[in-house]
Amino acid sequence: MFNFIKSKTFLKHFILYLVFITIVCLIITLWLSSYTSHGKTIKVPNFTGVKIGELDKFISDKNVKYLVVDSIYDTKSPKGTVIKQEPEPNAEVKDGRTIYLYVNSIMPPSVVMPKLIDRSLRQAQAMLTTYGLKLGKVKFIHDQCANCVLEQLVKDKKIAQGERIAKGTLINLVVGKGLSEEEVGVPCLYGLTKKQAIEKLTDASLSAGAITFDEPKDSLISKVYKQNPKCGKEKSIKMGATIDLFFTTNNNKIPAISVDTSATKTQDDKDYDQ
Repeated sequence: MFNFIKSKTFLKHFILYLVFITIVCLIITLWLSSYTSHGKTIKVPNFTGVKIGELDKFISDKNVKYLVVDSIYDTKSPKGTVIKQEPEPNAEVKDGRTIYLYVNSIMPPSVVMPKLIDRSLRQAQAMLTTYGLKLGKVKFIHDQCANCVLEQLVKDKKIAQGERIAKGTLINLVVGKGLSEEEVGVPCLYGLTKKQAIEKLTDASLSAGAITFDEPKDSLISKVYKQNPKCGKEKSIKMGATIDLFFTTNNNKIPAISVDTSATKTQDDKDYDQ
């Protein structure tokens, strides 16, 4: 056996066997590399904002596929458009990769209207948030139950407990303010956004009156720079009254509130002091 291994015949066949194996491995490697596009990647296109009906056209010149896996309702995005994708835009993937898409629902989901009547205004506000609804206008009227919800409405129509309504609907409330002429302090709303100011007024059993925006109008980032009536340590108004609000995007117009006296100073006043 040892002599056979040392023979030229064995060495010849052994070398041929190694060459054959090497060629086979090389062919398999090249085939796999070609089949899987090894080392070749593309960037994922940005599907955000593309309408459902335009997806096929959108990917016609792109080497990817898509699959709509779920719908999400988002009031801030156009209906029927892509609002989320996996993988994210510009991620590097192989040719032919399937991109999973989440589309903004055309119709909002419905929720059951909760019973807000006889609850306090604060409780009602918390329940609306829990149910995915929004607090609209609050109207105060004389009633023996102070700060109690008396009516719940969508626009001007009463809505009963258990009715199904679209998620995100504005719910207007009629709230009692007692039978007396009780007064509450005027809160300082300077520097608050519209949402924050209305929430603070609601907590104080007050409501917003006229709302005015400076130019450029931006209801999301504008803040209160003026209110009528003004706030002050000794100032009070009747429960349920309204306060007019003025909003601006110019922070220099927003007064600074003194913690001790509730007095206010404009930017001009501060420049003068310096």
